Amino acid sequence: MKTVWKKAAAVVMILMMVWSLAGCSSSGGGESAETETKSDSSKAKIGFVVSDMSDAFFAHLVQNMQADAEKKGVTLTVKECPEISDKITGIENFVEAGCTAIICHVTDADALKDAAANAESAGVKFISYDSDIEGTSGFIGIDNHEYGYAIGKNAAEWMNENFEGSEKVKVGVCNYPDYPFLVTREEGILDALKELSPNAEVVVTAKAGYTPEGVDVGDAWVQSNPDLNVVVGINDAGVLGVYESFKSAGIKGDKLGMFGGDAVDDALAALKEEGVFKATVTTNMLLHADYFIDMAIELTENGKLDEREVLFPLDPITLDNVDEYIASQK
Repeated sequence: MKTVWKKAAAVVMILMMVWSLAGCSSSGGGESAETETKSDSSKAKIGFVVSDMSDAFFAHLVQNMQADAEKKGVTLTVKECPEISDKITGIENFVEAGCTAIICHVTDADALKDAAANAESAGVKFISYDSDIEGTSGFIGIDNHEYGYAIGKNAAEWMNENFEGSEKVKVGVCNYPDYPFLVTREEGILDALKELSPNAEVVVTAKAGYTPEGVDVGDAWVQSNPDLNVVVGINDAGVLGVYESFKSAGIKGDKLGMFGGDAVDDALAALKEEGVFKATVTTNMLLHADYFIDMAIELTENGKLDEREVLFPLDPITLDNVDEYIASQK
């Protein structure tokens, strides 16, 4: 049964970064980031396989998880594993290292299901994050279709307020087809646009999940589609890249709005500029990073979870509530 844990968590952000050769390599084949928070106060020994520490959201999430692990006396080791092969190696290394629980950012459930099953067979509890793997001990994250729908809803509501029903609204979509869960998120965006703002017309799409990709896409769209009315994406990072390109080109106005998700710091700053970046969506994951640690502790101590699925609540962030949201993160 799906559930959302509702509780307040005060997070002390402590970052202890140790750069070393790790069992999983970066996509470039060089060193990967490994972070460890140690304690002998709990028998829980947690391994976290994270996709990309250069991403602001993941870096912030790791900081908050480390702070909570230290607070609760838990040993937490984090390994950066961008590619599927890296993740498989990371999972295997955490099993060999004697972890009691592994949390893994699952970008492709089918590709990682055997590694997850092997970990479970070895007595290590496996928690799938972002995409569920059937047969694992737990799942934590969001419903990606609902997340995309929330992003698309922000865009649709803005369109409905700023355009007549007879006007065609030209939309550009930043997607990331490499990962199935992000395809699902894009489908949620498109469903929201179709259902809530029928005059929306998607005229261009491009892969942009990171800000540098978004800048490249934005530069191209400045040339090919400077009359876009809406840019909407599967996260903030890609959309912020487009935002920077359009701002540099001097493209702005009341008939242009941009919309993302994750509520990263740069997105909140862009909102406060009161420019064309109009809204984001928070998963409240950063505020409640303790959910990850609590799940791993419960599995270590009890062998199972009272509730296998934990979904984070989704909330829109606009100019109207951005200051309140920022205050809540402190």
